[in-house]
Amino acid sequence: MGDWFVFVVAAGVAALWLYLLPAGQRGRAWHFALAPVPALVVFGSTTLPDSDLRAALAVWLLSGAAALALLLATWMAGTVGRNHGYMDVAYPIAPAVIAWTAALKQTSPLSPAAIAVLTAVTLWGARLAFQTFAQNHLGEREPYASWRAGGGSKWVWWSLFQVYFLQGVMLWIWSAPLVFAVLAPSGGPLVVAGFCVWAGGFLLQAVADRQLSRFRSSSAGKRQVLDTGVWALVRQPNYLGEAVMWWGYFIIGLAHPLGWIAIVSPIFTTWFMGFGSAGPFKERHMARTRGAAWQAYCDRTPRFFPFPRPRAGS
Repeated sequence: MGDWFVFVVAAGVAALWLYLLPAGQRGRAWHFALAPVPALVVFGSTTLPDSDLRAALAVWLLSGAAALALLLATWMAGTVGRNHGYMDVAYPIAPAVIAWTAALKQTSPLSPAAIAVLTAVTLWGARLAFQTFAQNHLGEREPYASWRAGGGSKWVWWSLFQVYFLQGVMLWIWSAPLVFAVLAPSGGPLVVAGFCVWAGGFLLQAVADRQLSRFRSSSAGKRQVLDTGVWALVRQPNYLGEAVMWWGYFIIGLAHPLGWIAIVSPIFTTWFMGFGSAGPFKERHMARTRGAAWQAYCDRTPRFFPFPRPRAGS
């Protein structure tokens, strides 16, 4: 009875979400693709026979509920403070909440895989949350400010879906490997390999963010393009670093017999960061604000992957 009640609630939220979707909303496909996902997972968890997969889905759903509580609190803070940039702070915290909720659900000692992924996601979440709080706490940044300006009186409620639920469902899908890693019964070479991959991505993102912060604080940052350091390797080293980290989480999650199911997570993350949303948004913004300097940078620097390199003069 309880499982079916949760399904009805999840399906009702999805229906309300899509009913409220404005006719002219950009990115409508994202809403139609992501809104039904929680209800579908609840349905699958309810109808599957008792198995390791059903148990994993149940933990994933519980962890998602904990992340939802975080996002609802953040939405309320953003509504009162008129600053939904707080979502950027909650963004790296939500996966950590998912992983730690799964860990607290366990009655047996945590495996090396669980310890590795909890350490990794906590370090990433703390670093990025601290950085984004420093960037967002003084005022609402883009694109949230423009969304508020164009949302009118409906923005108070639609912001919950546009900003928090949309990103929340996406992060929940991405976090599936974290749950499998926490539930993994042991460790082994995959855990070591996955943590090394994660560490490489973490270092790349941290260095890229640090170099960008220094550049923005300089006089050149107001009118030029950062093309030195790791930014000479690719145009989106911070996004590439994040994608690499999610591949690291997935590899650690392979310590669970069913961890391979979560392959959708790193594929989705890599596509989203480089080609689906985050990367293209940045590319459009830079082309609009940096003009010829940005085009020259694009002509000599790959977009997301370091290879192949553009040919000189091509």
